[in-house]
Amino acid sequence: MSPHKHARGFSLVELMVAMVLGLLLTAAAVSLFSTNQRTFQLQQTMGQLQEQGQLAMRFINQDVRRTGLTKDSVTALVLPGVVTTGASPPPSSDGGNNANDRLTLSYHGALDCEGDSLTPLQDTMVVNSYWVDNDNQLNCEGSLDTGTNGVVLLRGVRSFQVLYGVDSDFDGVAFPSQYVTADELSDDPVLAIKIGVLMEADLPSMSSAEQEQTFYILDREVTVDEGRTMRRQFQSTIAVRNYAWDEV
Repeated sequence: MSPHKHARGFSLVELMVAMVLGLLLTAAAVSLFSTNQRTFQLQQTMGQLQEQGQLAMRFINQDVRRTGLTKDSVTALVLPGVVTTGASPPPSSDGGNNANDRLTLSYHGALDCEGDSLTPLQDTMVVNSYWVDNDNQLNCEGSLDTGTNGVVLLRGVRSFQVLYGVDSDFDGVAFPSQYVTADELSDDPVLAIKIGVLMEADLPSMSSAEQEQTFYILDREVTVDEGRTMRRQFQSTIAVRNYAWDEV
């Protein structure tokens, strides 16, 4: 007769050890996945802020470089430049305290910042105004189509500040002797414009710390709650190319 064969299974201790090891491996995998997901969201949000901020700043910089440009084909009673008076679009202004500024400039050209033009296409006086609305959106309004309220250039703008470099020393040397706000502009020629932008975007994966953060945007001190929000600061100084040499 053949000997009896007995099947041997796992003991209770071995089963519990295997379950514990499996739970540890599962917890490690979940933790790694969660960390990678937070890192991806962080990098994605940072990349979006960086890309959008650079595009908007580049767009405004190009417009500022055209400020004061005059063409013989355009007949106008007022010379183009930084706009400090008028009603449509509203002139440059200083927001004061932690409010946002407005930048309004003009030049002779065929297109405004909204892409509008005269029909037929021809050079004329173009006035563009940049400001932040109540939804924290940076807008631009052009003068060639009065039927629109402007176009959105950038979303999530917490602060938009502008300073103007003026040459108050009549010495024949073009150099900004001081930077002033829009409300402090006088007859001194504007040779440079500084623009500061503070952007923010929601990031749920961040910790919800209550600590405040302080940002210095040109001449303004902006204090915000940290919260679950990522913020990015941009600043640019643009030389104004078109001005009267006999005024410096």
